[in-house]
Order: sequence, then structure tokens, then C-alpha cells
Amino acid sequence: MMTSPVAIAMRVLCVASVALPFVLAAPTRPNFIHLMTDDWGWGDVGVYRSPGGGFTKVKTPHIDALARGGKMFTDYHSTSPVCSPSRAGIMTGRFPGEIGIHTALSTNATLNQDRGNVNFLNLQIPTVTHVLQENGYMTGHFGKWHLGATKTPPAPPPTSYGINSSYTFDSVDPNLFNTTASDWPSTSSQVIVDQAIAFIKEAQANNTPFYMNVWLHVSHAKLDPNEEQRKVYATESISEICKTPSTNEKACPHLIFWASQTDADTQIGRLTAALAALEINTRTMLAFTADNGPEDPSVYFNAAGSSGPFRGQKRSLYEGGHRLPFIAHMPGTVPTNVVDHSLISGADWLPTVAKMAGITLPDSVQQTLSGQDISEILMSTSHKTKREKPLMWDWQYGVSGPCWNRAPRMAIRDGSYKLLQNPDQSRIEVYNLDALTDDKKGEFFEAQNVANDASMKTLVSQLSSQVLQWWKTLPNATSEPLPGCEGFPLPTESP
Repeated sequence: MMTSPVAIAMRVLCVASVALPFVLAAPTRPNFIHLMTDDWGWGDVGVYRSPGGGFTKVKTPHIDALARGGKMFTDYHSTSPVCSPSRAGIMTGRFPGEIGIHTALSTNATLNQDRGNVNFLNLQIPTVTHVLQENGYMTGHFGKWHLGATKTPPAPPPTSYGINSSYTFDSVDPNLFNTTASDWPSTSSQVIVDQAIAFIKEAQANNTPFYMNVWLHVSHAKLDPNEEQRKVYATESISEICKTPSTNEKACPHLIFWASQTDADTQIGRLTAALAALEINTRTMLAFTADNGPEDPSVYFNAAGSSGPFRGQKRSLYEGGHRLPFIAHMPGTVPTNVVDHSLISGADWLPTVAKMAGITLPDSVQQTLSGQDISEILMSTSHKTKREKPLMWDWQYGVSGPCWNRAPRMAIRDGSYKLLQNPDQSRIEVYNLDALTDDKKGEFFEAQNVANDASMKTLVSQLSSQVLQWWKTLPNATSEPLPGCEGFPLPTESP
């Protein structure tokens, strides 16, 4: 349990709110599921492909059904292009660099120190699970944790963060999945969803509203789908070179990757079916997304994910590293079959959940949040709503893959425009990212840098100063510039 002043404030709020009209009665309070896959890009979900087939042949019918029965977003962003900080942003509503999580947390404290990272998520920082637990929710976390697993100093288990029930990996949880088991790569999605369904049934038996994170292993290495899972792609031409099991890892990256993703989709279908069977799908806000963009094949051969139409991938501050699928589903509350171009973030999850649960956050919590409440956006039939707060990212390390994926160290997005730069203000790049809704072809690929346009001078100065001042407040931020290249600018005239 938290013992910080914030925790005390939350407890006082919980007790005081019983008689207040804004707090919903327990049976009518919505349930929440944050469902997240690992290393899935914007183009790795069927409904995000173009009508002609687009970027990948992966089959995700159950996730597609969530989109048709809910709202899919085209401009959702994780708070980081890598795992731990992205997850910290969801849990805390903060930009993760602000709380000392700049990259993936290691089990080795020395390595964390060398990276400028903390060893684990600070217990004094309120989490969405703390907020819900303190206000009468049963809370769970199933699957990947990756918010601290050092032995020395000892990292807290997930239950120290306002979580009643957990079964995880990449953690010090006493309930650990056996990730070294030979069948883990092919059964991980199934066993994680098994735990999630059991938790839902327990909450129902207790007549208690619930919140849970269901964070899957797929598509992180290692992937090894079984024969039954691969059959889904038996008719694809790629299957002809995949008949010898011993060569699968070297010869069949797309088959391995897609079969693993489709099995994850199948297990997600089991989860949504359980909600329907228990007749609580109309009372459950389910959000589907990913933690960051797809891995580069130079890191893991079977990494065959797609950033969709965007430049960059995992570890890059270009769009492909953090612009991801996001689907909201709650029949009767979230409109059906709506595509929304509103700019939203993983940092928005905590304040949004609190608002939908009828919880007023204390000022001591509200004032620290980087994200904003987007509950009205989720429930609206509109297709685009202006954002109040800018989004900011930092990246302290190298980027795998081709040089045109190597973005500068920091970025800010405010409205249509995104500025990237290094701490010494080198490599200033500005892109107009309204191309999905406006006729500005090619700009959303971040190929047309408009930083030097005369009309942009004031905006460039404003955004550059704003993100630099923010970056200076980050603990252990590196000042070393990151080199890169311009990639493939579109031609402006014929030769």
C-alpha cells in the first residue's frame, strides 16, 4: 500500500466520496480492461490496413470486430518508443522521462544506472491501479510487467502498486509465468488470458467492479508458433518455403510473426467472448493498443511487424516508433464503427479512467499529470477533437536499423505540428501531421521538413523552446546529440 501524502489524499477522498453524488454506485460503475500487445506497429492490425491489403497479410478478426463495435483512433501515441517507459506512462499518466524511466528497465542495477534509469517505478507516484483500488475496485495485472525486477535493490512486486491480483513476467511477482518453458512462445497469449478470465469471474462473484491490465508477450522475441497456429497461413505463398521446421527461424519470419499475432487475436476473442457470456461487455471499457512500434529485423530475425505508412519503428521518435493502433470498445457507451483522428496519448489513460469511474483526483495528483481526460472523445460520435495539452517524448539511446529511422533526442507534438531536435538544438525538424485528414500527401511520413520555411519561424521557436525547457527538467537526461539522415524527401520538381 502507498503511504505517501498522495495515498493519504486518495484514502480521504475515497471515504469522503461515499456520500457525494458524483460517485457511481458499485453495480453501475464501469469495469476497465487495458489490453496491450508487445511491439505491434500501426500496420499490424487488420482494420488499420488500406482497402487494397496494405502493409501486411496478418489476420486479426477479433480485434477488427472490436473496432467495428467501437471506435478506432488513427492518431494515438505511446509515451515512448520502447517498453518500460511506455508502460509507466499508462500506469501514471506521466511522460516517463519525468519520473526517471527513459528506456527498458534492466534486472541489473548497474546497467540501469549506466542508462540513467531508475531501478523500478517509484512507489510514491500514484498509478491508475492505486486510484481504482483506493476507490473500491478490484484490480489485476496479467502478463508482462517490466516496471522493475532488480534483486538488489529489491524491486517491489506488482501488488505494491495497488494491484490485488497478479500473474506476470519480467517482474519479482511471486506468481510468475515460466517464460523458459519450451511451449511459452506458443502458449503465452492463452495462459495470460486464462488468468484474466479467472479474475473477471472472481470479481463478478464478489459483485465488485474491476480494473485489469492484460499485457501480452506477443510479438516480442522469442516467437515460435506451433503447427496448428501456422495452419492459418497454409494457403499463403510464403508457406512453401516453410516446410522444414529446422529452417523456420531463418526462412519464414513473416509466417512465424503473423501466426503468433493471429493466435494472440484468437485469445483476445476468448476474452471478449467471456465478457459477453457474463453479460458485462456493456459495462466494461476495453481499450486495445500496443506498447511501441515494431522491432527491427536486425535485432530479431522474425520481427516482421509494420509501422504502416509511417517513418520509424521501435526506439525511434519518428511516428512509427510511437504512433499505434488504439481501439475503444464499450457497447452502448462508445459509438460503433467510428474512425477518430483526435490526437490522444497513453498518458491520457489514468485521468480518463478516473473520470469514467466517477473519481475526482486530488489536486496533488491532477497537477502532476501529463495526460488529459479523453472520456468525452471516447464516447463522442465526432471524428476529430482538438487536444488541450502537447505531447512530448525523449530518447537517450541509439536506434536500430537504417539511419532514416534515427530521429533526434526529443520531440513535441502540438496540434498538427511535430518538432524534433537534439539537446544542442541541432537537427531541428518540423512536420505537419494532418495528412490523414487533409490533402497534404506525404507529410505524415515525415519526409517534408518545413522547419526552415519563413512562415514557420515563430512556431519553430516556440516549440523548440518549450520542449527544450521540458527536457532540462528530466532526471539524468543525456546532452549528446543523435546523428541521422533525412531519409527520402519527396521530389519538388522534375529533373
